[in-house]
Amino acid sequence: MTIIVVDDEPAIVRMCVQVLQAKGHTVVGYTRADEALAKLRETTADLVVVDYKMPELSGLDFVRRAWGLRPDLRVLMITAHGTREVMKQANEAGVQTIVLKPFTPSELADGIAAALQDPADGPAAGDG
Repeated sequence: MTIIVVDDEPAIVRMCVQVLQAKGHTVVGYTRADEALAKLRETTADLVVVDYKMPELSGLDFVRRAWGLRPDLRVLMITAHGTREVMKQANEAGVQTIVLKPFTPSELADGIAAALQDPADGPAAGDG
């Protein structure tokens, strides 16, 4: 599986890349949203791990642009701002999974699995 990681914190990008590569994924990390979007214009990816709050472009804006390029892209959003409003915005935008910072490698791996799960295979998401 090909995964793109986008976070303005280099340490987070490095940790995500290391953990996901160790799980056998092909992973490319970026600290700038524009570079990650350029990569998505050139090649496909199965999933993107994106920070909610970045300086140049919010995670939600990034996701909307990424879906414009790759409509089938799955999304795991990571955030230290896990307020009810942030969660609601991400859910309404169609983000599959959110993992709160700080997170462990295990929590990241679980989030990836959840983001890739076919909604028909999992528990009901609710009526809205």
